[in-house]
Amino acid sequence: MNLDENGENIYTMYKRVDRKVKPVPGVYPEDTKVIRQFPNNPLDSLPKLSMTPPDFVPSPKLTQERVQKLSINSEGFLWPEEEKLFLHILKLNKRTLAFSKADKGTLRSDYFSPYKIPVIPHVPWKERNIPIPP
Repeated sequence: MNLDENGENIYTMYKRVDRKVKPVPGVYPEDTKVIRQFPNNPLDSLPKLSMTPPDFVPSPKLTQERVQKLSINSEGFLWPEEEKLFLHILKLNKRTLAFSKADKGTLRSDYFSPYKIPVIPHVPWKERNIPIPP
């Protein structure tokens, strides 16, 4: 059994040789490179923050249970006002949080071009099986 640095179990599965992916040396195709662009300054759309953040009020997306699972300030590093500010910022940006696969989205196409993964054609080889006596 494998353990990580926190003593948690790490579950891995043996990957057979025929299922392994090996990088192939070559030139990266130009049409697969991701183009990053900023149509406008993202900092311009940030909401203004007040000097005294409000107390956290749960919402349908950001519930009290989910906030507790995030274990914000579990080590007591933040002051109470900083913790309130962090929760306020989380609530303002709740559309960016994904707690389930249904919430998952994609990167905006006006900021990033579509991702393409280059592959090379491959003809699998096959050798005769080793005869096993009955």
